[in-house]
Amino acid sequence: MEFAAQTLRQEAQRSAEVDDFVVTFYERTVGRVDFSLSGIAEELGVSQQRAEQAVGVLRELRLVKPAEGGADRLVAVSPDAAQMELLVPLEREIFDSRHRLAGFKGQLSSFVAAFERQARTRAEPVVVTDDPEEIELRLLEAAQSCTTEVLVMQPCVAHETHELRLARPLVLEALRRGAQGRILYPHTARGDSDTRAHIGELLPAGGQVRTTKEVRDRFLVFDRKTAFIPAGEGDAIAVVYEGAVAAFLAGLHARAWESAFDFDSGAAGYAGTLEDLKATLLDLLASGAKDEVIARRVGMSERTFRRHVATIMQDLSATSRFQAGALAARTGLLDLVLRSAA
Repeated sequence: MEFAAQTLRQEAQRSAEVDDFVVTFYERTVGRVDFSLSGIAEELGVSQQRAEQAVGVLRELRLVKPAEGGADRLVAVSPDAAQMELLVPLEREIFDSRHRLAGFKGQLSSFVAAFERQARTRAEPVVVTDDPEEIELRLLEAAQSCTTEVLVMQPCVAHETHELRLARPLVLEALRRGAQGRILYPHTARGDSDTRAHIGELLPAGGQVRTTKEVRDRFLVFDRKTAFIPAGEGDAIAVVYEGAVAAFLAGLHARAWESAFDFDSGAAGYAGTLEDLKATLLDLLASGAKDEVIARRVGMSERTFRRHVATIMQDLSATSRFQAGALAARTGLLDLVLRSAA
């Protein structure tokens, strides 16, 4: 890797140094038995220093070399000959590096079965960690070994946690390898441009996406073997290597999936889910839940939530949020909304 980086830096330097004058200098030397640097400088009417710079570039590109029998004499070399001298060793080194890489892959593959056996008899069925590097490594391990199914329940992209951001490209890669994917977002994802952009990548990769009125929690399940769930209110994640827990979460996901709405990338806005979302807001308002709790459960910012509430209160002529929920329940509006969204 260091060799490749050094080579790129050298190539960039050379390309910056090769200008029209260097080409002109080379052209003047071609066809001569030999030449002196000072002689070409005099012919071109340039300084000795300028000629030395040109010869330095040409030497590095193997386009000039010392002439036989003359310490100060040089001779031009054809580009084909220079290419053989300059590029063939580099190509050989690249070939050798690829050969070594293939050898390493072959050697490491011998350890895959041993690792999988150890993973099946893992001493720690649950690992709780808030270390970003460890979370990333465990996500990478679970995603790369996933062959059949990925289940995701998560908020909008704007409210993603660290592990969900890390999981995004890994889930996409698993889908492209042929794993089935079912991803659940809140209805508010339909109005979020960043989330819609990500869904625009999931659908062509074979993922299925639906939205639901509430996303109470977030989790990922790979092959119903490994699950990633929150561990408290902070950034800590519980990685669960227990099939029974993964199967339980898959069941929760399936029940939410049944009542969720398919996401159509061609549909604009909330696309028929607004009434379902309004019903949820009314229900939560009637329960007396706090603003931040309701906003989190429906997957929107408190600011957006308050805008929706203001519209609902205006429609119901309510003076408080609790009253809006209570009025909706008492007048049957909540039932009406629920039926129309069913």
